[in-house]
Amino acid sequence: MNKNYDVIKKGILVTIGSFITLAATFILYFLIFMVFEKGANQGSSYNFVAPLRVGYGIIWLILCLIIYRTKIRDWLKASMLTGSLTTFMIGTGVQLFENPIIVGLIMFAVVATGIFLLHRMKKQWYRYYSIVISMIATLFYL
Repeated sequence: MNKNYDVIKKGILVTIGSFITLAATFILYFLIFMVFEKGANQGSSYNFVAPLRVGYGIIWLILCLIIYRTKIRDWLKASMLTGSLTTFMIGTGVQLFENPIIVGLIMFAVVATGIFLLHRMKKQWYRYYSIVISMIATLFYL
């Protein structure tokens, strides 16, 4: 009974933490976009959008790698994994929306790499669950 409680608890914590992380990443992106947009309105140029989208996703992936090396709770790491993967895949997907096959291949590569690395490191089930949440959030957004 205690093991079942722990499984349910971890699943709920990862789910809630993932949604909070996703909300935080997109609010932060919106704020950064507003700052850049304010500067771009003077020249009416939105050339900053493409590097901002992809760069923001890459920064989150790097942040996730850094967090995975810390000693914070595992369910928080899984939640950060969800936010990082989703931010990267959505940023790339929106940027390459005219090439859905390439977007699909990138999503597949990111998910496959994540699953491979988690399996290689012998991580818990809820890390894989965070990748599933990331895939669902990405598909829902795109």
